[in-house]
Amino acid sequence: MENKPTSLRQRIPNEKRQECLKLFEQGYGYKKTAQLAGLNTYTVREYKRKFAAGDMSWADRGGKVLSV
Repeated sequence: MENKPTSLRQRIPNEKRQECLKLFEQGYGYKKTAQLAGLNTYTVREYKRKFAAGDMSWADRGGKVLSV
């Protein structure tokens, strides 16, 4: 019997989330950030929207944000 994944979506590693955070703090937009981080543009756009609203819950799924 083969183990099937419960979700087809891949989790974004915390390192990539932190990379996005640092790029946002440096003033990069979501398109350039997505390109530099190697992530999907739409995913990074959502991160940018939350960042702009002051919501850092996306930045580290472990519960701590390394920089703000």
